[in-house]
Amino acid sequence: MKYWVLTIVTLVSVVVQASAQQFDCRLKIEGSVRDSLSGLPVHGVLISVITANRTAITDEHGHFSINKICEGPVILVVNTPGFRPYKKVFSRVSEQSVSLLLQKAELKLEEVHITAGKPFSGTVNIAGSITANQLEQSRGGTLADALRSVPGVSTLQTGSSIAKPVVQGLHSNRLLILNNGIRQEGQQWGMEHGPEIDPFIAQSITVIKGAEGVRYGPEAIAGVILVKPAALPKQFGIAGTLNLAGSSNGLGGAASGALEGASKGMPGFAWRFQTSGRTSGNIKTADYYLNNTGLRELNFSGGLGYSRKKLETDLYFSHFQSEIGIFRGSHIGNLEDLQAALANGRPFDEGSFTYSIDAPRQKVAHNLLKLESHFHLSSKSHVDLVYGLQQNKRQEYDIRRGGRSGIPSLDLTLTTQTLDISLENDNGSHWKQIVGVNGILQVNNNVPGTLATPLIPNYDSYNAGLFYIGRYSKSNYQLEGGLRYDYKYLDALGYDRNQDLYGGTRKFNNVSANAGAVLYLTNQWTIRSNLASAWRPPVVSELFSNGLHHGSAAVEIGDKDLASEKSYKWINAIEFHGDNLNFDFSAYWNRINNYIYLQPSLELYESIRGVFPTYYYKQTHAQLLGADLGLSFDLSSHLKYGLKGAIVRAKDVRNDIYLPWIPSDRIENSISFHWSDRGKETANYVTLNHLYVARQNRYEEGSDFTSPPPSYHLLGLQAGTSFFLGKKSLGLNASVNNIANTFYKDYMNRFRYYAHDQGRNLTLRATLKF
Repeated sequence: MKYWVLTIVTLVSVVVQASAQQFDCRLKIEGSVRDSLSGLPVHGVLISVITANRTAITDEHGHFSINKICEGPVILVVNTPGFRPYKKVFSRVSEQSVSLLLQKAELKLEEVHITAGKPFSGTVNIAGSITANQLEQSRGGTLADALRSVPGVSTLQTGSSIAKPVVQGLHSNRLLILNNGIRQEGQQWGMEHGPEIDPFIAQSITVIKGAEGVRYGPEAIAGVILVKPAALPKQFGIAGTLNLAGSSNGLGGAASGALEGASKGMPGFAWRFQTSGRTSGNIKTADYYLNNTGLRELNFSGGLGYSRKKLETDLYFSHFQSEIGIFRGSHIGNLEDLQAALANGRPFDEGSFTYSIDAPRQKVAHNLLKLESHFHLSSKSHVDLVYGLQQNKRQEYDIRRGGRSGIPSLDLTLTTQTLDISLENDNGSHWKQIVGVNGILQVNNNVPGTLATPLIPNYDSYNAGLFYIGRYSKSNYQLEGGLRYDYKYLDALGYDRNQDLYGGTRKFNNVSANAGAVLYLTNQWTIRSNLASAWRPPVVSELFSNGLHHGSAAVEIGDKDLASEKSYKWINAIEFHGDNLNFDFSAYWNRINNYIYLQPSLELYESIRGVFPTYYYKQTHAQLLGADLGLSFDLSSHLKYGLKGAIVRAKDVRNDIYLPWIPSDRIENSISFHWSDRGKETANYVTLNHLYVARQNRYEEGSDFTSPPPSYHLLGLQAGTSFFLGKKSLGLNASVNNIANTFYKDYMNRFRYYAHDQGRNLTLRATLKF
């Protein structure tokens, strides 16, 4: 109840202070056009504002923007072949973002052949998206930081430098990430192993919250995150983008540049090259520094594409490389010091600022090579072939005696090959279907020379899957069903600390299924429902870990007899997209049999390298219930209110106890004021937000080394402007996180035992497009 009181108080105060300023003919309408059935963007659509005699055409992502609109009644009309005429009336307009849903029309064409890309790649499941504009307002951080704007998405942190996304209470190997269409394969089993993806490459990010085991295979229990770069250019010429960002906390900086083009002399060919880098020093809490929390990152990517009548093919390569310091206070030399640090709740050393990174630290390099071909067999069917080659190299360095801190304590090289082949068919009426096969080959090796017992053994893994999905569409509803079979073979072999051979072979297989529906009640109201099963086999770390995990400063012990997790998730959503109000509310039930988790044992392991808490991999039956809410409301032509909230309830149903490491309840309110300058093509905004995170009270006393931290409030402020410099556009924005410099700890930060979270941080960003 107290969350809603905060919301109502904020809303009332804003209404009282709502501005009544007016501006003539400097307004803008922007938004997107989508197919009401598939939810996919519709490009090449003519948008007309008949009251202003102005038009625009949607781009390949369905986006459009119309400037120089006068305030007052506005009539917007859409006419495009294959869809029913659409008309929308605005009583008043100012910098609005609208979503237009077009309904299919019965249209028959003779002797016309149309080719298009991937008409069936969408999903009827519940999804949230981050647009290019939203990404520009969060540049300079991690992928997980950018995803926080989606309701139901939070982060699992290891200090202030490492974060991985959490979707509806689940993360790591239960959350599948597709990087430019390739499933990201690194050492994601580690709770402190962040995704090796450069957020600067993304033009949009989509979070699918339903179980997607049929479409994408094992490990999609929580959902799927789709990181999509912009499509290669079709128009002739050269264009580019430059991004710059700087942060006060850690004195960090980030820069990214991209060039792309297509040539008249080589019809059908297009190219892009992109590079980025980040650096920062020690992070500061409200009143002390966290020693050894700096980072360095250097990335680049390139793409080459060819498109003709019946063939589209793309070649893509990316390289990600980072070096991250691990908070020095998490590695403690003896039992007495550890007990004192846990009791104190903060480091005894106040720390100091430096860019130096020492042990403990981690160095990660990830290479991705992708070849994708799209063959048009006819106007109604096509074949997609996608091959991916990835190499992930992870080194973790511990504090070691005898000058050996420069030798990695953990040195892993993972090589993954993936092959996906699918056939999509549209019968031209109401029925669409896709059938596909997937294969994965993985080889993971410990590189010799660490002078330490490997945490996990070497292994080879082979996966194969076969799936079918069918979709039936009518004018106001859509039904989808699918079935999939997967098989996995695992062969692991290693030596433990006693030089005894361990490992062995394991075989796993499973059938997944899904059934979903979308009902379009009107152009504004949509109802979605999806019931699906998904699964994931235990990974090698869960089966065979037996030692010190240096990056997480903990001893982890696996269980070779673990069974596969099997999930049954039912998620429902209601969406409304109106002139002044937009909201979506979703609720879910997720039953996971054989749920695998790390259980604190309250044992402490002491060695010559220090003393560390011990965790055991356990298995039980789990149930997660929860809901997500996102809302925006135009209080006036210049003032907008936003609300996001998420709750998760997770229990070990076998033992009737709470599960550890589940996000606590959170709610965020925001107020945005936006306007256009007279006589200038500029768009300006100021946003104030308030985040409340509750204490995690659903916790078993005595099951962890410390109790969950108290609840906390954070205030944030962001302001920005964008304008044109001839044919160039420049966007500037500044944000301040934790304005009040609040002293707080988050339950989902793995270093909350020893330290507080980040203090106030000012970030300045600039984006130049030319």
